[in-house]
Amino acid sequence: MYKTVYCALLSCFENASEPVHVHALIDDSVKPNKHWLEELCASTGNSITFYENVDVPRDVVALFPNNVVGNYTEASLFRMCLHEQLPEEVEKVVYFDCDIIFERDVAELWNMELGKAWMIATHDSERVWSSRKKEYYLKALNIAEDRYFNSGVLVMNLKALREASREENVFWRAYRQGAKDFAKLKFPVFDQDLLNHMLSNDHEKLIFTDIAYNYELCLFDRRFLRLDELKGKVCHFAALKPWEKFFPASMTYWKYYVKSPWRDEVLPLIEERMFDPKDRIWPLLRWFWKRHESFRWLARLYKAR
Repeated sequence: MYKTVYCALLSCFENASEPVHVHALIDDSVKPNKHWLEELCASTGNSITFYENVDVPRDVVALFPNNVVGNYTEASLFRMCLHEQLPEEVEKVVYFDCDIIFERDVAELWNMELGKAWMIATHDSERVWSSRKKEYYLKALNIAEDRYFNSGVLVMNLKALREASREENVFWRAYRQGAKDFAKLKFPVFDQDLLNHMLSNDHEKLIFTDIAYNYELCLFDRRFLRLDELKGKVCHFAALKPWEKFFPASMTYWKYYVKSPWRDEVLPLIEERMFDPKDRIWPLLRWFWKRHESFRWLARLYKAR
């Protein structure tokens, strides 16, 4: 994923109004390639600090079925120990996943007032909760539907988290205490669900901001088709990944990839994804597009009448 991280940082730097200091928590898979990120930061006048050997307690990982953190690696839990890994003088951070592209200034997030809140987040619009899911998922974990948030972009109050973790990391404690409840459910996103379980109903510890700061490119409202609506957004490829599928909104990702050291890969990669005979999304895209255009035609006809 180091190439994806490269694009995320490049987009962040190009849209930032002031220098950025990057704190990168990495696992063994990134170590051989971290020089690419160092060179990017040096060439753009930004700085980066790497944190290796991040400590995720073995007993916490053992709480997950078969010692596997869902469909993710242990690195998905690194955000839970930022307040432990980063220096004391770093009192807050803008956290973002690697599948993010910035089309607005990250300083806008940085300058948001946290007060005593632990986090600032945005509502997760991708989740469409059926009655059945609400019963076994939201109700079981005491999560409010209209306050379920996506953890891909967060403004985190490290000072407050350190205060809450004086005796024990507050997140690891929550995992240990709630392991039996969590084990009953088939979690798609362990870290996100835990954070929601802890914070979604707490109006003092969690502040919501505009979805433009974590704009999920997903099936919801056919956002993945609407390239022209991504300007001024922090784009999150939470479900559909440009490096796995082709869709119109993925061009926001490729325009930064073409500025990377791997620019020669762009056209072959796009072509491969567009015309993959095993890929079922392209016929679906064409169907959506025709349907979408027909609705626009009907609307114009209605206005003309």
